[in-house]
Amino acid sequence: MGRMKRWTMVGTTVAAMLGMSLISAPTAAADSSARIDGVTVTFKSHGEVFTLDDTACDGNPVYLLYKYNGGGERRYNFSGGCNASPSVINLSFAEGNTIQYRGCVNRAGIWDRCSGWTTDKT
Repeated sequence: MGRMKRWTMVGTTVAAMLGMSLISAPTAAADSSARIDGVTVTFKSHGEVFTLDDTACDGNPVYLLYKYNGGGERRYNFSGGCNASPSVINLSFAEGNTIQYRGCVNRAGIWDRCSGWTTDKT
């Protein structure tokens, strides 16, 4: 058997094995997070639950901005401070839709600081 034929067979076998492992892999939960200094937001797709946490003892409140299916922004404020339990925001959306969100630090008198947008599925 020629060298080229052997490599083709090896490549085909490896590709088939990878394809089978990708097909049989269980679907992972669509949990994700967005964070910057001062705020952390996590999202659990099962139940559509956000957790908003003030992670800096700087006196600045934090907030969550989210967009559901490309709609307008919705905002949830949290002013509990860095020593408080995180705010839990339990929403209800149809499964399999797009949600975009980010966490922000509300800085009085100057521009707020926000994480980049994170995209997930409900």
